Amino acid sequence: MKLIPISAGHFHCDGGALFGAIPKVLWNKVYPCNDNNFTQLTLRCLLVETGERRILIETGIGNHYPEKHLKNNGVTSVDELEKSLAEKGYSATDITDVFFTHLHWDHCTGAVKNADGKLELTFPNATLWSSKTQWEHAKISNPRERAAFHRPVLDFMMESEKLQLIEGEGDFLPGFEIRFFHGHTPGQMLPILHTGKHSFVYTSDLFPTAANIPLLWVSAYDLDPVKVMEEKGKFLKEAAEKDYILFFEHDYYTECASVQDTEKGVQLKAKFSLAELG
Repeated sequence: MKLIPISAGHFHCDGGALFGAIPKVLWNKVYPCNDNNFTQLTLRCLLVETGERRILIETGIGNHYPEKHLKNNGVTSVDELEKSLAEKGYSATDITDVFFTHLHWDHCTGAVKNADGKLELTFPNATLWSSKTQWEHAKISNPRERAAFHRPVLDFMMESEKLQLIEGEGDFLPGFEIRFFHGHTPGQMLPILHTGKHSFVYTSDLFPTAANIPLLWVSAYDLDPVKVMEEKGKFLKEAAEKDYILFFEHDYYTECASVQDTEKGVQLKAKFSLAELG
């Protein structure tokens, strides 16, 4: 199994939203913001090459949004995804599968292009994968979360007959395990990638950044923060015991990290890049 980080660009969000009830005087020491309180985030996808499959985890934002929306969210590029793939020696037609942890706009809408007003699939040969729980939730959602779902793009995916829904946890492929978490949004599914030498967790929005590792440092975007804390606490214990490597989708400064169990609970152990692991 080969793991290749792929960039889909960068964006930003309010620091208070990223860290919820944690005071700025604390979070700003470990994750800085600018004068407008915006924290820099990234859209770090992951290409998993295993056997004949080339699975792209997440696709970033895409080119569906008006300039005002992009500016307000600090989006730096709407076409970096395919450029990044090309830099690593891949084209959009090489991708066999696209795996969405969940269907919020910054995670999946890059799988569809707006080509002169007409929607088309960015990865024409790929099967798209979402959890059934998340798909059903996205259809009803709630006033707070509704703006996170780009309905025309999601409907186009389903109408393309390329979108398949996963109902339960387990092995997606040998070495590619799926685990469900429901606090951020119902049906968020995280890949755990067992390469033989290491086990990597694509953390998505369970841990948006390394700074979100502490149990109480949960995002205001989480629908059920108490459930998130329960899920984080249990999973961090497992990650420390099994020496998982956390791979961050949104941390602008840190690609990977490890954790360790201490007298004060599970805490950050080390930060590093995927390339440093060899």
